[in-house]
Amino acid sequence: MPAAELAALGVGAVAAVWDLRFRRIPRWLTVPTLLLGLAWHAWQGGLASAFLAAAAGLSLGLLLLMLGAIGGGDAKLLAALGALLGLPLWCWTIAIGFMAAALTAVLQLARQGRIGFLPDDLAAIVHGWRQFGLKPHPERNVNAPGAVTAPFAVSLAIGVFAAVLLPMLAR
Repeated sequence: MPAAELAALGVGAVAAVWDLRFRRIPRWLTVPTLLLGLAWHAWQGGLASAFLAAAAGLSLGLLLLMLGAIGGGDAKLLAALGALLGLPLWCWTIAIGFMAAALTAVLQLARQGRIGFLPDDLAAIVHGWRQFGLKPHPERNVNAPGAVTAPFAVSLAIGVFAAVLLPMLAR
């Protein structure tokens, strides 16, 4: 297993545990990871892929942060994982991670008896975007009182583990 993939597994695990415990992802984890990933790929080849994935991660993270869907640490983690994994593995990580996040959200809403409110909440968010632009809905965002939230790093860690380990198991 390449060192960058091994590092991504470690970073994903540390970020998930930290996010579960403290509900934040520390800058001391994300910034060095971003730099390490870019340096590794510059040395090993594949810098363009790592840079594109980091840029895509930062762009996606900033968009979701701007919409009030994730926190700043999550945005930095998306970029850092992109730098470590490169574009193809990062795309798989994100796809699987977002599916895990969606499943987690639905399960949490169901557990709290709020699943029936989901269509109205989604409609209100989209209506708010149409009316006010791409800004967080004042009552339906991760920082709103009573918001149903989950540590996003856990979902991203699931994405990293699946993207890195499943192809190895299939061989």
